[in-house]
Amino acid sequence: MSEASEPRNIDDEFAALVADLNTQDSQLPKAVKIAIVLTPLLDAQVLASFAALSEHECWAVPSSTGAFAVKELVSTHEQWDISELVGGVDSEPQEAADLAKDLSRLTREGVVLLTADLATDVGIETGLSGQVTARRYENGQAGEELSAGLIMSALDAAVEDILFGITKVEDVPGAVSTSDPGVTQTVTDFKKPRRFGFFGRK
Repeated sequence: MSEASEPRNIDDEFAALVADLNTQDSQLPKAVKIAIVLTPLLDAQVLASFAALSEHECWAVPSSTGAFAVKELVSTHEQWDISELVGGVDSEPQEAADLAKDLSRLTREGVVLLTADLATDVGIETGLSGQVTARRYENGQAGEELSAGLIMSALDAAVEDILFGITKVEDVPGAVSTSDPGVTQTVTDFKKPRRFGFFGRK
């Protein structure tokens, strides 16, 4: 009988991911401040339409684990201060939280908000530093904090690449901006949302 495989350590895998990204400094921006709202919707165009009707400026991106919304946030500092990187879930940008609240009303499964406050070479730190946080939103209300590492381990690679600033959202095939002409036209192809593990409760 073969030996059972050792259980996965999500925290170690997440740390290894960040360490690997530190070897790609030439590809990384100086600062990454971004929010991603994961949804169970199948169609990025539909997601962009709903976001636009709620007067949000963002991108909707298709993926194998559901369409997701991307909100690029701008730091008020030319060079980031370390205090911006340790705020935690309670310091989620209001515009990101508002986007998650509105999109969470679309399905019974709700959504998951990922926020990244990351920078390269901040203070005495070298390479990529900062944090990624995750929180569930349901029916317009903020819910419990989730493990960002566990969530990300189940996602399409496109989410990770955008979150860490490796790929620009506008370069992803099929990405739709809420500012695109005609994006608010009546939705005629609203497919039934798909249930993914990180939406359903265990």
